[in-house]
Amino acid sequence: MISTNEEEKGRVPASMELEQKESLIERQGEGTEKAPIPAGKLTGPLLLAVFAVTLSSFQFGYHIGCINAPMELITKFINGSHAKLFENHLDEGEVKMTWSIAVAIFAVGGMAGGLASGWAADRFGRKGALMLNNIIAFIAAVLMTGSYYVNAYPMIILGRLIIGLNCGLSSGLVPMYLTEVSPVNYRGMLGSIHQLLVTISILVSQILGLPFIFGTATRWPYIFAFTVVPSALQLLTLPGCVESPKYNLIVKGRGEQAEQDLKKLRGTDDVVAEIDEMKEEAATAANQPKVSIADMFGPSLRKPLLIAVMMMLSQQLSGINVAMFYSNEIFKGAGLAPDARTYATIAMGSVNVIMTIISVWLVDHPKFGRRSLHLAGLTGMLISSLLLTGALTLFLSGQKGLPGHENPWQSASYASIAFVLLFVISFATGPGAIPWFFVSELFHSNERGTASSIAVAVNWTANLFVGLCFLPLNNAIGQYSFLVFCAFLAFFIVYTYKCVPETKGKSVDEVLEEVHGRKDRSDKFEEVEMDNRN
Repeated sequence: MISTNEEEKGRVPASMELEQKESLIERQGEGTEKAPIPAGKLTGPLLLAVFAVTLSSFQFGYHIGCINAPMELITKFINGSHAKLFENHLDEGEVKMTWSIAVAIFAVGGMAGGLASGWAADRFGRKGALMLNNIIAFIAAVLMTGSYYVNAYPMIILGRLIIGLNCGLSSGLVPMYLTEVSPVNYRGMLGSIHQLLVTISILVSQILGLPFIFGTATRWPYIFAFTVVPSALQLLTLPGCVESPKYNLIVKGRGEQAEQDLKKLRGTDDVVAEIDEMKEEAATAANQPKVSIADMFGPSLRKPLLIAVMMMLSQQLSGINVAMFYSNEIFKGAGLAPDARTYATIAMGSVNVIMTIISVWLVDHPKFGRRSLHLAGLTGMLISSLLLTGALTLFLSGQKGLPGHENPWQSASYASIAFVLLFVISFATGPGAIPWFFVSELFHSNERGTASSIAVAVNWTANLFVGLCFLPLNNAIGQYSFLVFCAFLAFFIVYTYKCVPETKGKSVDEVLEEVHGRKDRSDKFEEVEMDNRN
């Protein structure tokens, strides 16, 4: 039984540590090859676990999209509420600024939650932290929904900050859990489910915001109240799921519990090879101190951390949130009527879901890999961004003709819709899903929580940066603002091609050998042991 102090340190007990080290050295000294890990199956307990934890991913996507459709309704409420609270009306600029704060503060909460996700994962467990995270979601739902009934708009802003904290935590916790419970042959597919639920929930939020559902002056609070539905469902299903076996064995030293849970997940008693690999990782983790944020910038971890951060930046600085947050503005610039803009946005969300489903299958396909799909997606986004810029430029130049004359470039407005859809398809091919679970494939379990915290915080920071900068940039240079994202995309294509390793079907050690260009870690482990004995 492990002591409380040992639990707090996240260290394997000394007896287990010694046993694991001796067993590893003995096998290496005898030249014994490791038994191959059998291909895993999609068992009932595994699918239940994936469903339960990705309800948090649904929450994340839902609050990205839920504020777009009712924007005009909520800004009118803000103005009226301000007049009642402070006995004066906001001018148009002040209303827009208040709305911008409400939108952007979601990312501020996400940054804080992202930084705390690693600590929460190690302190409460992956499953335990997700359970507790629902308390935050309920508080946010009460604040945002209740703002209408007490006529106090600052509650929306506070609620957006708190739900951002919830989503920041889940954006670190969910991919970590999925990577740790998935069989190697399904690791990419199941890791991509996080992004699939994000895209589904964005589409759901857009549909709920339609005028004949919740998009009215009296029903828009129900959009925020819907927050409790995925939280309640998760509280019903998650207790029946197992904790991550890697967390139990490597972080807490609960070997028997880890083996029991792994047998349940895999639907077989033949888990010896997988448990042995975990024990080797546990031996390595036990021989090293607890990894802090400062440690992540040391010589051995700096390079994989840079790759993880670049993958996250490539996702956000691609301009995808411009398409998600400001799709109505883009389609307005393309000359679409208000109703057409709404349904074009929903079509964009539908295409995103469909292509993400396809990418879930592609990511573990024998002919594709994480790196190749990411490169293909970034390249498609670059091409579609250039084409979109050209189409918008032609359409706007045609509008400058003589009044009353038909725009000779009217067809360019419809082409711009096609290019936006191509942009979204390219994003869903790789950059949408892969960065989230790629981080977990670069680090050992004792490093994974801290690395995930940094990477997720960087993702949210870039999210905030894009959200705040796009409209001023668009006002200054119009459709040419997309060329800024083209420059970022070109850079990330080159970086991915030169620096990002393929991780599909590989252990963390094998990936790190490629990253560092070093020899097998087992040889290095033997050298360390020999030096210690001498």
